[in-house]
Amino acid sequence: MSIEELVNQNYKYFSESDRAVWAYLSGHRSECADMAIKKMAQKCCVSHSAVMRFAQKLGFHGYAELKLYLKMDEQKAPSHSELTHICTLYQNVMNSMCEKNCDSLFDALDRAGQIYIFGEGMVQASIKKEFKRIFMAAGHMLYDVPSGQEMYNLVPMIRNDDFCILISVSGENRKIVEIARKLQIRGVTLMSITKNRENTLSHLCDFCLYIDHCGDTCPEIHCMEIPIISIIFHGLLTSCYGIIRHMYFYYHLIEGEEK
Repeated sequence: MSIEELVNQNYKYFSESDRAVWAYLSGHRSECADMAIKKMAQKCCVSHSAVMRFAQKLGFHGYAELKLYLKMDEQKAPSHSELTHICTLYQNVMNSMCEKNCDSLFDALDRAGQIYIFGEGMVQASIKKEFKRIFMAAGHMLYDVPSGQEMYNLVPMIRNDDFCILISVSGENRKIVEIARKLQIRGVTLMSITKNRENTLSHLCDFCLYIDHCGDTCPEIHCMEIPIISIIFHGLLTSCYGIIRHMYFYYHLIEGEEK
């Protein structure tokens, strides 16, 4: 799990001091990996104990373990070769599928009254279309919410037992974030799909899925994000959730025949 994922998971528990530490660390990652806690506190204008509490809120025993994690995270950074980077992206997806426990996500999907998906833009439209196909294969009808004013018009109609998927590559789309806030207040279960970095949308959602991205060095392979998202959810949903549902179906079918 990346440092950004840890921050997104725990951001709601952050104090002002924690946010100050993260603001500096996110912009000076390499330096912080070798920085003493005293100097780190000075750079962030907080106390030593504030830096220590920040590390502990992310699940580390102390600042030394946080620094070690930063060094390991830096070593995972891919090269700028396009082919190498593409292969690394797919490998990261496969590793994520093996490591990620989605039981709580599957339970939330199974309990949901209706499932809605939000997103603006051509890339998001392609992702939504793929999701509709994947969910249908897993036995779920997914409602593709049109962009524009219709997104806002639909919000009052969504119930608190529904499930909403919100897509924003940056995680900072103004309309999507605004809708997420409205739905969060209503108690709706939310899942975000964003780039693998700290962002506002992920802070607001109950579940977060991330995609690795090429960044500014390889803009020409930005389109690789779509098949990567497809692999993530096709693997996690149809291979896991779909199998569970089919096992459940056949179990009751066999049980009925035995009676």
